[in-house]
Amino acid sequence: MPIFGMARKTIKPISSPSPSPRNSTAEPKRPGTSGTELLLTTNRRTASAQLRAAQRAEQAYKAKKRSASAAQHRSDAAQHFKKCGREGKEGVKSCWMGVKAVPWMMREWRERRQEKNEKRAVERYLEKKRKMEERIERQQREKSAMSEREEDAEE
Repeated sequence: MPIFGMARKTIKPISSPSPSPRNSTAEPKRPGTSGTELLLTTNRRTASAQLRAAQRAEQAYKAKKRSASAAQHRSDAAQHFKKCGREGKEGVKSCWMGVKAVPWMMREWRERRQEKNEKRAVERYLEKKRKMEERIERQQREKSAMSEREEDAEE
């Protein structure tokens, strides 16, 4: 029964051509080639094989050289990463120790400020003391000068 209304087609076999008397020989016919053509073909095949062998050798040489270079780069990179790991660890340690030391640094800064302020206070006190002594000395001189005038005036 045809699907979707399509009719079934029958295929008729094609008859093969009848063998000609020329092709019916028992041995296959040799191509008509000359020695030069065979030599050129052989040379081409040999050259092609040599080219493939040379390309393979070139690829092997490049692979060996580049592999050695890559191994050296990998070794260098491994050494750098080891060094980076050690120094990075030391850097983190140093940074952490610095963070832990911040309160002590702040205390030192405060101590320096206090010492500086105390030194200024002492200097201000000494300056005031000097000025007061000068004023007292001046007052005493004025008093003594006044008392001398009074004595001179009484005489």
